Amino acid sequence: MLQWWKARSQLPFYRLVSLFVDRIFHGGGDGSEDNLDFSLGLILSLLALPGGFYSIFLFNKYGTLLQWIRGQQGFDPLAAALPDEYFFIVLSMVVTGAVAVWRWDSIFPDRRDYANLVVLPISTRLIFLGNLAAIVLLTLVLAFDVNLASAVLFPAVVSASQVTFVYIAQFAAIHLFVVVMASIFSFFAIFAVTGVLMSGLPYSVFRRISFYVRGLIIVCLLALLSTSFVIPSSIDHLAQTPHAPIRFLPSVWFLGLCQLLRGKADPALAQMGRMSILGLLCVILIAVAAYALSYRRCFIRIPESLDIVSENSSQFTSWSFSILDRTILRTPFQRAGYRFVLRTLARSEAHALVLAGFSALGFVIASQVLFAAYSGKAINAGSLFSPAFLSVPFILVYCILVGLRFIFDIPTELRANWIFRLSLGKTAHECIPLARTVMLTLILPWVFAGVFPVSLYLWGWTTALLHTAMITIWSVILADVLLVRFRKVPFTCTYPPFRHSAIVVMLVYFFGFSGFVGLTSSFDDWVLRNHAWMLLLVPIFLGARYVRARLEQDTIEIDKQLIFEEKQPTAFEVLDLAHWS
Repeated sequence: MLQWWKARSQLPFYRLVSLFVDRIFHGGGDGSEDNLDFSLGLILSLLALPGGFYSIFLFNKYGTLLQWIRGQQGFDPLAAALPDEYFFIVLSMVVTGAVAVWRWDSIFPDRRDYANLVVLPISTRLIFLGNLAAIVLLTLVLAFDVNLASAVLFPAVVSASQVTFVYIAQFAAIHLFVVVMASIFSFFAIFAVTGVLMSGLPYSVFRRISFYVRGLIIVCLLALLSTSFVIPSSIDHLAQTPHAPIRFLPSVWFLGLCQLLRGKADPALAQMGRMSILGLLCVILIAVAAYALSYRRCFIRIPESLDIVSENSSQFTSWSFSILDRTILRTPFQRAGYRFVLRTLARSEAHALVLAGFSALGFVIASQVLFAAYSGKAINAGSLFSPAFLSVPFILVYCILVGLRFIFDIPTELRANWIFRLSLGKTAHECIPLARTVMLTLILPWVFAGVFPVSLYLWGWTTALLHTAMITIWSVILADVLLVRFRKVPFTCTYPPFRHSAIVVMLVYFFGFSGFVGLTSSFDDWVLRNHAWMLLLVPIFLGARYVRARLEQDTIEIDKQLIFEEKQPTAFEVLDLAHWS
């Protein structure tokens, strides 16, 4: 059997499938230095983490000992599991859909594939089938991987009070089947959007709107994730509301399929369950048909494609830059670097898409905070402020600043960074002031133009000024913290060895979010209720600036040097003892 597989794996079709699988995961850039330092194992591990962690957190809800302590009698695990089942369905759709959006440009062959494949004795039909097989294979792998941890842990947690293996196995099988089908639906839905747009639009138009479509899909995915807080409570009223908008949510369809397979579905949910199967088949057919129609067109136009979207400078941007040159950008490096960073963000889909993802996450979290605090009630002028409402701008500030700091490490056209290598000194650089200016100019304008007028309308001049000042000061402090020992020109350095610290970085981001938003919103609430608390912000701000200055002074000289290559530390170093003998 092994010999048979080795022989088959050398055939052109299987080699093409292997090539396209690797390209979809790792991209098709011109060199390995331009790709994120991800391994396939790391990617699959990270995708499985959310479901596993959430399953563990549910032990408090389903643990038999805790139920006995709380005096819960007649606990029905299936009824209690419905909101959590819906969350896992939504989570699987969001994670799989996010991966599909992330690898949007890798679904079709790129210019490198075109140059390497068209000269070989391989038909276009075989290339098409190989790429399609790679997409189907990766869809199945992603669908199972995203849900694998929850498929084991969630049934084990929910079935803790059951003693029969059949009950646990049946619960686990239905759960795995439903979430995998939901993941496949999500991937092929985005795949269908790509194919339909490429089939129906001129290629130049498709390239121009591609970024906006991807950003809109990310917002929709995050909005879908936010429905996990609202939809489960509305499921019981589905039969009484035949025209309810939630009937159009695919996540509700798959919840209905889950309840239908468990025999717990009412007629309305059963109808939703049958609709999920029909919807899945329709999405797959549309995706494959659109893919087949657009494939040849896409393949022929590969030599004309560009990796970035052109951006025409306007009179407004020139006028804005001239004002910044006179007020904020005091040195030639800051003026040139600021233009380079902003134009990279405007042109590069990869950088803009990641930043849009962080920003969309902030908007979704903020909307959920407001919904939980006010339950849909209107916020009128003169209404009392609360830490939840005050936390909204801090949530957006944190997500945008962290997103900017994250994308600063994503390079663009590394082979063109020679101009920075030649023109900048190793230690006499201004990377931190440049990065801080970029971060604050993307934060403070909407704070002044959005937060201040809203606060003025709700609470008057004094409160609006204090609230805006608080957001500004905490934004500066957070930017300084994120830029500690930053010694790169944004977008010009190779990727850091992310695979060795990915989980730690995510945990730092998570706990940093909790600490920053929680502390700042509470402190803001104290200041607005008692203005004397504002005086405490002066020593906090000065202390943060002093700590930053001390850290810069205590940094050894070699760690102050400008870098263009992130090198992984070696496991051990050889001591040159002969030099000392």
